[in-house]
Amino acid sequence: MKIHGIGTDIPDTQVDGSRRVLVEELAQAQSAGFALAELSLPSLNVIINGQLIPQRVAAIQQALEPFNLRYSAHAPGRTNLAFGPDTDMEYRVLEACVRFCGAIGAQVLVYHSGLQALDAARTGAAPLPSDDELARGGEREADALRKLAPIASDMGVTIGMENGDPHLWEYVLLLRQGKAPADLAQYHARMRTAAIVKQVEAVNHPGVRITLDLGHLYLATQALGEDYLDAIRTAAPWVCHLHINDNFGKLDAGVDYEGYRLPYGEADLHLPPGWGAIPFAEAFARLDDFEGDIVLEIKSRYREHLDEALANTRRVLRDNGHGLCQEYGSIAEPSEVEPGELCEN
Repeated sequence: MKIHGIGTDIPDTQVDGSRRVLVEELAQAQSAGFALAELSLPSLNVIINGQLIPQRVAAIQQALEPFNLRYSAHAPGRTNLAFGPDTDMEYRVLEACVRFCGAIGAQVLVYHSGLQALDAARTGAAPLPSDDELARGGEREADALRKLAPIASDMGVTIGMENGDPHLWEYVLLLRQGKAPADLAQYHARMRTAAIVKQVEAVNHPGVRITLDLGHLYLATQALGEDYLDAIRTAAPWVCHLHINDNFGKLDAGVDYEGYRLPYGEADLHLPPGWGAIPFAEAFARLDDFEGDIVLEIKSRYREHLDEALANTRRVLRDNGHGLCQEYGSIAEPSEVEPGELCEN
């Protein structure tokens, strides 16, 4: 592994449109020793009705300027080029996200793979899609990304398609439609890394790769009864960006409040690494050829433990001989680091 730096996400629920809070979060990230901050586009008020607002982008650029950090960005979680209700608007929003990344120099835009086709059925807006409709949705996403990828590449941006995790409501919806639990991966295909690899191969452009979320994948493989490490190995050649956090691989019980989930170890908890059951050492071993950044996605209620999350991640990397080159405010070229060498602050 050639890790350019370890970063932290800046949760949208934390910022919620406030530049003051954004600056406070960036200051915390920098003081903790992170090299990178991942900004959540929904929290910044820079995209309105599918349009990037230049003066708001300029205000964010001004907020970022004092910090010695690099940046990635995360598109809205609902953006869906495959099964969104308005395909033109979905494209406009994602293109605006790409152009924001170009404006601030963010090298990776994280986009949740669109291979989740249950939202319309959940709201009652449409029945479950047929097999033909599922296939057409995948083709729509690949077509849109083929159009967007050159735009992103020209700006130095890579779109990293992120894998998904299962939810109780999806199983309930399928059961009400007479489907078996085993059918979930048909309608929520982004739970499987092989499905995202297929999309990346269909796009066939270096501007589209995979953001591998190791927490989502642990939940997905446990639910599907599949091998976690094999799923990582399938994605590995295409991974440009890593999201990590911890959980126990347990499906949610339909409860959203984190204070109720945590005592039971349920759902996508976004815990600091080391608090849950994910085998990070074994996971990293399947990513020997990975080159890029690691971003810790830690929920707001655990922000006071960011120092511990960073220390735990560094320890796993060091103990397994992976090459981390992270210096406060500057990232050395990977070629300057011997395998296994650790560049500390």
